[in-house]
Amino acid sequence: MTSFKKFIFGISVSFFFPWLCLVVIPHSKMNAEIQEWPDADTGKVNSYPQGKPNIFRQGQIVYAQEGCASCHTQMIRPTYMGFESWRPDFGKEGTIEEPVRIRETRLGDYDGERFAYLGNQRIGPDLSNVGYRHEESWHHEHLYLPQSKRDFSMMPSFRHLYKKRKIKGQKSEYALENVDLEDDEEAKNYEIVPTERAKALVGYLMTLKKDDPFGPIVATENAETDVK
Repeated sequence: MTSFKKFIFGISVSFFFPWLCLVVIPHSKMNAEIQEWPDADTGKVNSYPQGKPNIFRQGQIVYAQEGCASCHTQMIRPTYMGFESWRPDFGKEGTIEEPVRIRETRLGDYDGERFAYLGNQRIGPDLSNVGYRHEESWHHEHLYLPQSKRDFSMMPSFRHLYKKRKIKGQKSEYALENVDLEDDEEAKNYEIVPTERAKALVGYLMTLKKDDPFGPIVATENAETDVK
């Protein structure tokens, strides 16, 4: 092979492999993720990925502002890079003895998101499917005092997203239940309630169900909340 042919071959390889890895493979995975299915009741054809509810967009703003992506990821790595798809705390409910396998993250999972918060490092667990794992009340109590749910947690408290107020008449339906106030008298007369920012953040976390391509993403209450 002449020097010129070697040069042409080298140039071709240099362009082909980056194009294959950065364009062809990601594009094929993204297209493979789009699915359609008819609604059994209305006959309407649904698709995945689909549009995000307003609570998703508002909560994602709070997620970014509070620096959640500094400690949490939203990306399940492929099987050849580890065993994340079998981790019981990364997907749907499961145990170490009987894990529920989840699929790896694909490009289509971020369709419709202005920013994809893959995360900087994983100090806390991955949140790709955190919407499956806990109820809204659990998230609020965890944000207010993380160690109340896991005594070994390194997560800081986000109490600034909540406010203590005097109970006027009936206790609020949003009041945190398993939170200790200073004394019994205060517990009778005061309550801890989430701010609109806290509701938006928890609403966003509840929509994170990237493992399931079927069924609509359900917005929680206050879907029209305007987070500043």
